[in-house]
Amino acid sequence: MNLDHIRSFVREELFTLEPKLFTADFYQLKPMLDEKRKKVKEAGWWAPHMPKEYGGMGLDLMELAELSEVLGQSPVGHYTFGNQAPDAGNMEVLKDFGSAEQKERFLQPLVSGDIRSCFSMTEPDFAGSNPVHMGTTAIRDGDSYVINGRKWFTTGADGASFAIVMCVTDPEGPKHKRATQIIVPTDTPGFEMVRNISIMGEANQCWFSQA
Repeated sequence: MNLDHIRSFVREELFTLEPKLFTADFYQLKPMLDEKRKKVKEAGWWAPHMPKEYGGMGLDLMELAELSEVLGQSPVGHYTFGNQAPDAGNMEVLKDFGSAEQKERFLQPLVSGDIRSCFSMTEPDFAGSNPVHMGTTAIRDGDSYVINGRKWFTTGADGASFAIVMCVTDPEGPKHKRATQIIVPTDTPGFEMVRNISIMGEANQCWFSQA
């Protein structure tokens, strides 16, 4: 990894896009961002947090921190490198705990940048993102779960293909063992994104969206 080359790329290729963020939404910018992502992939910089066998750079923690400092200079830096939240964290969860079927269906297209995801934990009826205080429940029904609840501030929900949802599956268990993470495709019946919540007066999309 040559940080000087990446710094130059961020300055020359990404800084120039930033004025457009004030006049265009994500979907209007997406063709330009896709072109930048293509250049990142060709340079071998894609998905720096993921192992090489999954199509990433395979950086260690210190290398990733140094790179993240550079990418953080632009609001589109991490997205352009396939390293944006919450996708990066969801990739790591699926890599470490997903089944072979889940990795094929959700992880591989996520790592490739073909789809996006979101992470649903915070709820409007509880204070903060606290996994020991949630009202959303999941009750097993045969081979499936029936999930009931409302989520709040789900970053990246607009346009996501699936959510990783935190929900209570063992309400009588120890407080740190009550919850489970369940993959929910966003086209599942009953999954409803009500609205994009404005942040500092703006209801943006993709990397800024909160639903």
